[in-house]
Amino acid sequence: MRPRAIRFAALAALLVLFATPSHAANAMHPTFAVLDDAGVPASRSGRSASSERTCGACHDAAYIAAHSGHWNERVKAECAACHWEGGSLPTTSAVLGSDGKLRRDALRISAPQDAHCAACHGVVHADASPVRLPEDFEAPRRAESDYGFTLRTGAVFSADDVAESFLNLREKASLHAPWDVHARRLVKCVDCHFASNNPTRKDLKKTPLDFLVQDPRRIPLSEFLHRPDHRLAAATCRSCHDPMKVHEFLPYKKRHLDALECQSCHIPHPMGPALRMLDATVVREDGAPLASYRGLERVPGVPLDATFAEGYAPLLLPKRDAGGETRLAPFNVIEAWEWVSGATGRAVPLDTMRLALLENGRHAPAVIAAFDRDGDGRLSDLELRLDSAAKRELVAGRLAALGVAEPRVAHRLERHALEHGVLAGAQVQHDCNGCHVRGSRLDGRLALSPYTPYGAAADSADSAGASGATGVRVVVAADGSREAFASAQATGLYVFGNARRSWTNRAGFLLFLAVVLGTSSHGVARVFAAKRGHAAEPPRERVYLYRTYERVWHWLMATSILALMLTGMQVTFASSHALIPLPIAVRVHNFFAIVLTVNAFLSLFYHLAAGAIRQFIPKREGLGQQIVEQARYYASGMLLGQPQPSPKSRERKLNPLQQLTYLALLNVLFPFQVVTGALIWGASRWPQMAASLGGLTLVAPLHALGSWLFLSFFVLHLYLTTTGHTVFSHVRAMIDGYEELELDSASPSNAGGTRASSRS
Repeated sequence: MRPRAIRFAALAALLVLFATPSHAANAMHPTFAVLDDAGVPASRSGRSASSERTCGACHDAAYIAAHSGHWNERVKAECAACHWEGGSLPTTSAVLGSDGKLRRDALRISAPQDAHCAACHGVVHADASPVRLPEDFEAPRRAESDYGFTLRTGAVFSADDVAESFLNLREKASLHAPWDVHARRLVKCVDCHFASNNPTRKDLKKTPLDFLVQDPRRIPLSEFLHRPDHRLAAATCRSCHDPMKVHEFLPYKKRHLDALECQSCHIPHPMGPALRMLDATVVREDGAPLASYRGLERVPGVPLDATFAEGYAPLLLPKRDAGGETRLAPFNVIEAWEWVSGATGRAVPLDTMRLALLENGRHAPAVIAAFDRDGDGRLSDLELRLDSAAKRELVAGRLAALGVAEPRVAHRLERHALEHGVLAGAQVQHDCNGCHVRGSRLDGRLALSPYTPYGAAADSADSAGASGATGVRVVVAADGSREAFASAQATGLYVFGNARRSWTNRAGFLLFLAVVLGTSSHGVARVFAAKRGHAAEPPRERVYLYRTYERVWHWLMATSILALMLTGMQVTFASSHALIPLPIAVRVHNFFAIVLTVNAFLSLFYHLAAGAIRQFIPKREGLGQQIVEQARYYASGMLLGQPQPSPKSRERKLNPLQQLTYLALLNVLFPFQVVTGALIWGASRWPQMAASLGGLTLVAPLHALGSWLFLSFFVLHLYLTTTGHTVFSHVRAMIDGYEELELDSASPSNAGGTRASSRS
C-alpha cells in the first residue's frame, strides 16, 4: 500500500472512532421484547418494565439475585440500573420494531459504566464539565449507598485536575493533580469490581483451598453469561502493582510494605466532603438527618460547592485484607446517632422519623414549640438538637405513638477505609516525619460530633470496641464535643521515632545524666585541686606504647560508635529539624554498624594472634583490693595528688578497673548491641526470628537501652582521657603512639622503647 493510502486509511479510522457515540448500540446482544411483571410486553400492557422478567428470559435472574450484593433487604438494583444507558428499560413504541422487540439501534446494553456506579455510589465524573457536587448530594437519601464512598470518605473519582473543579478548596490554584490517578489513566470501575466467576479474569483464586495460589479452572463463557455471580470482587492495589519494584527511597522497604497499605501514603488528604457526624435523632424539613462534614466552614444557606473546604487527614488504623494480612490503612470515622427500639434493637427508619416530626412538609407545631429558641417559627441546625430532657421525651413520645417500642437513642461509630481518590507523584506522602515523629499521622485525631444528644451516653454502647472501630479511642470534652484518636502503639506496631518506650529511655537517660553530673563534678573538683598545687611531677620517659593497628582500630571504633549514636538518636527521636533526612540517617547507621562489627572481629583476631588479649585480662591475685584502690584513687586520690596505684606500663596499659570495664563492654554490651541491631535489621527479612524474641516492641527498646549504656561509657571514657599528666596527653598518645610514662613504672624493655619503635 502506498504511503498516501496508508495516511488516508488512518485518518478515516480516526474519524470513525471519534464520530462513534460513547454509548453505541450493542451489535452482539440479541434483540428482545421488554416485559412487565406478568411477562407481557410492556408496550402492550402499558405497565412498567420488569428487568427480572425481561432479562430472566435468557439469564438466570433468580440465581443472580441470590448471588448479588446489589439485591437485598436494603438495596434493590435491577439489571437495567447497571447495564442499560439511563438506568431503565425503554417501553415506548418509538424504539420497537415491527416484531415488538427493541430495534438494534436502540439496544443500549453493555457492561456497567462509571456513570451507572456513580448513580448510587459516589461522585464519579467523566464528562467535559468541571467537577461539582450533584444537586441532590444532601437530599434525603434513597438508600445508604447513595453517594456512599464520597460521603463516607470524601473521595471523588475523576480524571480532572482538582484545580479545575467548582469546589471552593484551600490553595485550589496549586492543586494540579487529578482527583484520582486511576481515572486519569482510564481505569474504570469494572476493572476493579467485577463478577467473581468471570472466566476472563485470571487474577483471582476461585477456590477456598489454601494450598492453591491460583485455580486454573474456568467456567465456560456461555455458563457465565447465563449465571454471572454478582457478588462483585474488589481488586486491591497489589492485584495490579508490585510495590517491591518501586519505593527505592524507603529503607527497610519490605518492612514498610508489610505494615502499610498503599493507600496510607497515596491517599494522604482527601478534599471532598466527608461526613464526620450523622444525627438521625431528628430530621430537617426536607426529611434528611442532620449531617456535618470534615474540613468545611459551613455557612447556613451556602451550598457545599461554595463552602470553603480544606480536606482532612484520615486516621491510620489496622485493616485486615482478604488474605488475612493486617496493615495500617487510612480511615474516616463517622459518629452516628439514631433512635432504636428498645424491644428489638432495630433502628427507627427515616420514614418513621419524618412521620413523627413533620406535618405537611414542615416541622410539627409541637416540635417547633419545643425546639425553636429564637421564635422565628423555623428550626435551624443549631436549634434542631436533643439537648434537653424535654426535647428527648417529646421525640420519644411521638415515636411511641407511631408504634416504636421503648425508643431510646443509640450511638454508632463507623470506620470507612479510603479506597478511591488515589494520588501519585509529588502529591503522595513521601516525608518520613509524617509517621516517624511524635504527634504524627499515626497519632491522628478526627473531630466527631460537636455535641452529645441529651442522655445518649447512658443509653449507647459508647466504646470503640463495641462498635468494631479497632484502634479508635473516643474522648468527650466538657462541652459535649467528641473526638476520635488513633495510636500506633495501640495496634502493636513499633515505629521508630513515634514509639518511645519510657522504661528504657528513662533508665538510660538517668544513667547518662548521672555520668555527666559525676564527671562534671569531678572535673570541677580537679580544677580547684590543681589551684592548690601538689608535689612535683615525677620524671617521665617518652615510650612508644600504641602500635599503628591499635591506633587505627581505636579511632575507627570511636568514629563508628559516635556515628551510630548520632544517627541512632535521630532514628529514635526523629524530628522535622534533623540535619539529615531520616532515610539517610538509617542507611548511615547501618553502614557504620557493619564497619563497627567488621572492625571488632578483625581486632579480636589481631589481639588473639598477637597475644595482646592479655592486656584486657586482670590478674586474680589481689584483684578485689586493686579495684578498691583504683576506685579510691579516682574518687579522691587524684584530687590529692596521690600516685597512681596501677601505673600504666608497656606490659599493662589498663588498670584493673579499666580491664573489667572493657571486658564487660566487649563481651556483654557489644554482642548485645550487635544481636539486637541485627534482629531489628532482619525484622522484615526474618520476621519469625524477631517475633519469637518479642518483636520490635521488645528488641528495639533493648537496643535503645544498650545505646544509652554506650553513650554513658563514651562520656566517661572521654573524660578519663583528660586525667593524664596533661589534659591531652592520652589523646596525643593515641594519635602518634607515644606515651610519657613515669620512670618508676618503666621496665627494662621500656627503657629501650624509643629505639624499638622502628621495629614495631
